Amino acid sequence: MRNCKGYVYLELIAAFSVCIFLVLSILPILEKVMTDRKNMIMRTEAHHLLYERLTAFMDGEIQGMEQEFIIQERMYRMIWKDGKDSMGTIEGCVRYEDASGRSQTICDTATK
Repeated sequence: MRNCKGYVYLELIAAFSVCIFLVLSILPILEKVMTDRKNMIMRTEAHHLLYERLTAFMDGEIQGMEQEFIIQERMYRMIWKDGKDSMGTIEGCVRYEDASGRSQTICDTATK
């Protein structure tokens, strides 16, 4: 047992390799979680904006005109369309670009 000095370096290299492998395996998962978190925040802001604008439209406070909003350095575009289902409704849509660069649209209807 006195002549086992070479195994310390081999064990150190093996342990270091395992640590590097674990870190490199976790980084893509962490990046995906962070992107999903940003997308969820943006989607929540878009839903909140759509709800506010539809409620204000139904109360007669605003007109159904296309508008752009910037919330926390993110741009949202509010678009109004006539309702397809029945007369007397209007459809409001919020469009935005998510953290992945894809265009997203959230729509809902309200009575005029």
